[in-house]
Amino acid sequence: MSVLDQATLLVKSGRRAEAVALVEQAAATNDTEAVFALANWRLFGLMGRRDIADAMRLFEQAAAAGDVEAVCSWAILIGNGTGAPADPVRAQALMATIADRDPSASAQLALLAQMPADADVTPDDGEPLCDRPLVRLHRRLLSSAECAYLMQIAEPMLRPSFVVNPATGARMADPIRTSWSMSLGLTLEDLVVHRINRRVAAASGTAVACGEPLHILRYQDSQEYRPHTDSIAGEPNQRDWTVLVYLNEDYAGGETHFPRGGVKVRGQTGDALIFRNVDAAGHLDLSSLHAGLPVTSGVKWLATRWIRARPMDGLAIY
Repeated sequence: MSVLDQATLLVKSGRRAEAVALVEQAAATNDTEAVFALANWRLFGLMGRRDIADAMRLFEQAAAAGDVEAVCSWAILIGNGTGAPADPVRAQALMATIADRDPSASAQLALLAQMPADADVTPDDGEPLCDRPLVRLHRRLLSSAECAYLMQIAEPMLRPSFVVNPATGARMADPIRTSWSMSLGLTLEDLVVHRINRRVAAASGTAVACGEPLHILRYQDSQEYRPHTDSIAGEPNQRDWTVLVYLNEDYAGGETHFPRGGVKVRGQTGDALIFRNVDAAGHLDLSSLHAGLPVTSGVKWLATRWIRARPMDGLAIY
């Protein structure tokens, strides 16, 4: 039985402190599995305190032992700037060391070689669709290959969309959004996803650190997102902007509708719809009410990034 199996049994029996001590002792002897587990615990604040610096040290230790998963995770965190400024050059060099053993690393490097620089995109590239709410359409912000990549990595992790019950704190089915979804946060914000997030920031004229994790949604026949606003009442760090990227176009229905602006959009693969959720004074703009109309046939895929007024902690929304 592995150290982690033993730790799991201890946790289930209510002996959490013993479980943590067991894994820490194994990590001190350079047990790679224990080191990698402890790194993730430190990163996400599981089984104890959150300590990003210690997490990065532990990821580096596990990676030095040649563990492919550890190298991949460490490279991703370096690439997306977790705990330090993003260093994509170093991250790609690390990925190159495992590309012959890891299909994910190989796929990332191949796609990165085709991707444009962030400087090639500006907010002025968008086509104005409406002044109130402010809505712009950026044609082909993402390539077909980038869209296919996002759908491929997201699909195994899709779950029914949920909200948190304010009375109990428990997850419950979202009453207005019937799609399936998942978020590409921290250890899932790989080198390709981070490059996409940077392009989204450039297109919206915002800082990449202000964006929430890229959120992937899949709508099947008759699924929809009923009229809603993306702003959050009472939130001090408001969702100022929303970026929706249409990842495919082989479906019917599913238009994005702004009833108060008289705008209805059905983007093509890679098109990005960018709209503002607040007015010039930073107050909630109710004219940004919008809906994802029901899909009538096929499957619709979207990537969404909600962008806050100020930089945010990447773990704060989990």
